[in-house]
Amino acid sequence: MMNYQNTALLIYAPLYVLFVVIGFGLAFMGLSAPIFYGLCMGLIFPVAISMRLHTLSESGQALLLKETTHWTVYVQGIPVQETRSSLKNPCFSTPQRLQQFFMRTLIARLALQIASVALLAQQASANPLSISYGVAALVALIILLVPLYRTVLLLRKMRNGEWALQQVEGVEGYQAFFIDKKGAHTALDTLLAII
Repeated sequence: MMNYQNTALLIYAPLYVLFVVIGFGLAFMGLSAPIFYGLCMGLIFPVAISMRLHTLSESGQALLLKETTHWTVYVQGIPVQETRSSLKNPCFSTPQRLQQFFMRTLIARLALQIASVALLAQQASANPLSISYGVAALVALIILLVPLYRTVLLLRKMRNGEWALQQVEGVEGYQAFFIDKKGAHTALDTLLAII
């Protein structure tokens, strides 16, 4: 199957564009905590998770399933053939090992989110309080607390066993999924979600 892309990927995710615009606006007011959060959760955290999964895969503790797609990307009007390989939900040999990996990574995610809120508190207390600055700090706090709340909910779901484990056919391994009103989401996608 051939997929076509003729616009930038950011256009497909308007919520992320809004997050970046609001983040830079807040940074001009001296509140760079949302930008710090965006960089940590959008760049550093996914790379660290990918590196950890690669290490676990090399040692035989995890199995990485990949999906390869073929794309035609138009770069300045010139069609370029491209093959993309995306990491799917990892498999672990036992449900206990699967839960251990996701529990540790969710705790690391929570620690980064708490650090972002602490940075915001430090930045807000360092500047003189005005109505516009107070509103900006409140907006920044909401931006940071919503994903933190979702992470706490995921940890609670995991602890209570409210997630679905699936044994992969043909491979001796288990995958995890979080189920909500919109359907089932892979545990890896849920873990790496920025917002």
